[in-house]
Amino acid sequence: MAFKNKILVIGAGIAGPALCYWLKRFGFSPVLIEKSAAARKGGQALDLRGVAIDLAKKMGIYKRVCEMRTRIERGRYVDAQGNILHEEMGERFSFRQGEDVEILRGDLVEILMEAIEGIPCHFNQMVAGIHQNDESIDVHFNDGKNEHYDLVIGADGIYSATRRMVFDKEEYQLINLGSYLSAFSIPNYLHLSHIEMLCESNQKLASISSDRDPKMARAGFMFRSQHTLKNIRDEIEQQQFLRSTYQDFGWETSKILELLTPCDDFYFDSNTQVKMKSWTKGRVALLGDAGYCASPLSGQGNNLALVGAYILAGELKKAQGAHTRAFRRYSELLQPFVEAAQTFGVSVSESFLVSDDVSQAIAEERSHQFLQEIKVVSNAIVLPEYE
Repeated sequence: MAFKNKILVIGAGIAGPALCYWLKRFGFSPVLIEKSAAARKGGQALDLRGVAIDLAKKMGIYKRVCEMRTRIERGRYVDAQGNILHEEMGERFSFRQGEDVEILRGDLVEILMEAIEGIPCHFNQMVAGIHQNDESIDVHFNDGKNEHYDLVIGADGIYSATRRMVFDKEEYQLINLGSYLSAFSIPNYLHLSHIEMLCESNQKLASISSDRDPKMARAGFMFRSQHTLKNIRDEIEQQQFLRSTYQDFGWETSKILELLTPCDDFYFDSNTQVKMKSWTKGRVALLGDAGYCASPLSGQGNNLALVGAYILAGELKKAQGAHTRAFRRYSELLQPFVEAAQTFGVSVSESFLVSDDVSQAIAEERSHQFLQEIKVVSNAIVLPEYE
């Protein structure tokens, strides 16, 4: 049966394009908007694991994901003087097993956008207001346009503007787990080849890796801090905070941060969880990080986005567009999966960023623990069949 429901999807990250793919496949008419001028490049390296692999195969994108994956062959733990403390094979170093794949966020977004070619997508577009009634939703855009939709889905990230517009402040919590992370590209001045080097000490971590492009490297930082930024989205404040935090850390951090200024793919965020009483309100639903971020450090963001998109679109199809029933089932089916991912997010946050240098014993124990836990968490849902 073909549906004509006109659905506005806000946010061209991972969850938004994935939802558009399934909505179109199931007979709906999605429209995607994004506040940025173009799809953002780079970002942190993300994982596809467990049931998300099954969905990538259903979407026909798994082969492309594998072609664009990161290809780290060895991981080295070093101390502040650069001495190698411990070395592991690349997959175990990043807690991957079987068909698990690591890919840069920007590369996955590119693949998903290719998969929804033909679906209307408008960049430089922001929502100024959402007003809903029993029959439809009136959406006011920042350029002055007004449009009517049957449903609005907010897939616009941890700091979702959709959530702020539709939900009351007491209906959600942003829980900072006490740490921050950052990633950006720099020239491969150490001439690394399919290697990641990581220095972790005094509740701070710095890393540098290079794989597909021998001229470029990827720098990463993660650290504990109770400091709260005045504006978490202010890039100047973010970079000042990063520099002050690592000014006496040692290893390669001074050189890495010296190379930070010219980069155009700087990423910085707090390890934050989003917890809500409900992800839906009237004709509006939240998807992915906007509704239930497990924290960037959890490695479950892709899984939650892809699984959430599939179930939300599938339940709308199953309910023949009756959103109240579909939204209820979306919440019921996804809740246990979200809870497992968020519990794991807290566990990871507590296990990383040790006070001392990472010894071989600590590294091996952590790898063993995470490999077991990730396999369970990434498969903590049985996907319904909607076709």
